[in-house]
Amino acid sequence: MTNFLPRLITGIVYISFVAGSILYSSKSFTLVFSFLMFIALYESNELWKKIRLINPDYSYPIPQAYVGLSMITLILVPFFFNNSYNPFPILFIFILIWISDTMSYFFGSYFGNNKMKIKVSPNKTWEGFIGGFLCSLIFSIVSFSYIQEIYPLWKTISLGILIPVFGLIGDIYQSKLKRMAGVKDSGSLLPGHGGIFDRLDSAMGVSYVSFLITII
Repeated sequence: MTNFLPRLITGIVYISFVAGSILYSSKSFTLVFSFLMFIALYESNELWKKIRLINPDYSYPIPQAYVGLSMITLILVPFFFNNSYNPFPILFIFILIWISDTMSYFFGSYFGNNKMKIKVSPNKTWEGFIGGFLCSLIFSIVSFSYIQEIYPLWKTISLGILIPVFGLIGDIYQSKLKRMAGVKDSGSLLPGHGGIFDRLDSAMGVSYVSFLITII
């Protein structure tokens, strides 16, 4: 918890920047997310190069392809919701990601006793995951009932359930890459959080299921 303050400040600035770009216009959203994608691509390429130094047989640029396809899929979400750009679906998805990640960190830090036994991410606990999962689900229901109906109820609840699960998968995949590369973070651009790839790992994990739910 020693890095809580810089993590908090960076998180607030990052969330404000991303949310602002989403709400301002389609151009600002596309520009900012493309910029984030290229930084994450650079960071994933650096991980790939480190992995190849350790394991020369690892020759496929899988991290780069994963980052690129995931970010493009995220960028498409607000454009496929209806016939014009709609910022609220992608904002809702990111709010659920932020709630899940933040509350998982909170519950895991203060109440986490039972490890999930994930080799590449040994500090994750069941208490953290369940806390983030329940907060995501509760917010999805509250949002539909009292704030704004963006998706139909079944899609809203599905996102509340699936985003913590697939966000965890995205986090585990990125943690595996960092473990293979022998580094703690993918970058150092965001104090307390690491790089852009570190901050967007959950979003990349949920990108495909979020896009699928949006278009069906």
